[in-house]
Amino acid sequence: MRLFKIHRRVRVCEAVPFIYDFARRSRKSDNYKRTYRCMAKHLKGFEDSRGLKLMSNSFSESMAEDFVSYLTEKGLALNTVSGYFDKVCYMFRRMGRSGFDVDHSFECISVDMEEVMSVYITSDEIENIYMMKVTKSQEIIRDRFVANCLTGMRYSDFSKLTPSNIQGGMIVRKTQKTGEQVMVPMHRIVREIIKKYDGFPPYINSSQNYNKSIKRICRKAGLTDRVMIERTKGGKVIRKTFKRYELVTSHTARRSFATNAYIAGIPTARIMLITGHTTEQSFFKYIRIGKKENAKTLAEHPFFQ
Repeated sequence: MRLFKIHRRVRVCEAVPFIYDFARRSRKSDNYKRTYRCMAKHLKGFEDSRGLKLMSNSFSESMAEDFVSYLTEKGLALNTVSGYFDKVCYMFRRMGRSGFDVDHSFECISVDMEEVMSVYITSDEIENIYMMKVTKSQEIIRDRFVANCLTGMRYSDFSKLTPSNIQGGMIVRKTQKTGEQVMVPMHRIVREIIKKYDGFPPYINSSQNYNKSIKRICRKAGLTDRVMIERTKGGKVIRKTFKRYELVTSHTARRSFATNAYIAGIPTARIMLITGHTTEQSFFKYIRIGKKENAKTLAEHPFFQ
């Protein structure tokens, strides 16, 4: 009796070139593609440091664990390590779907995200920022930031709004990230700003300059209370205190909208239809409710009457 062994022909590819090609072919935003190119550079650095070449079928459980250690040794923040690792895993899954041999034991490794303190601006503070006097060069940025605080869109989506997005008293737009249509009622201040500019406030400078400007505006508005930030970096817990305005970025507008809408008593499901969060768990991680705001809200509940 003859025994025959059937050898499956293994089809493999180099991981780093595959990722660069993925980024090159992607039709998504430049930031999206840049993230994957940056991740590929880290993977190439890992290859060089370990003296190996990663193939589609060589990213095993132990290799994945070593890659996480490499990123941590580089002094990256835990959430950055988690983000890069998740994207690397996604790329190896894509290699598998493209017909290449993949060692899926890397799925046994995971890197948890840690919750990092992020700030928001209260409704009263937004109103004060809108009413205060600023320089002519800051006015457009101030109005743009305030309008974004009252619409809850991602900065990338808000930046592309035109008068054609105003339909029936609503702001209507498909999101760049998910392609879903979002409809946002216009706050009275947003209506005033649109009337003032005959559309949305124009801005052609860089996002870096935008963030610097809104920090200056928020400092002038008195957002100088101190906030302690705690995060894991390079495997160590780092604690640092900032003034609140120092932590304000373009993304603070979106977080402020979600938090203020929740404090105002708007049902969570309705806010999520605007912010795009798919689960209440992710939504509640996103909003920022301080102990003082929580106590004030609870004080109005029938239980405490």
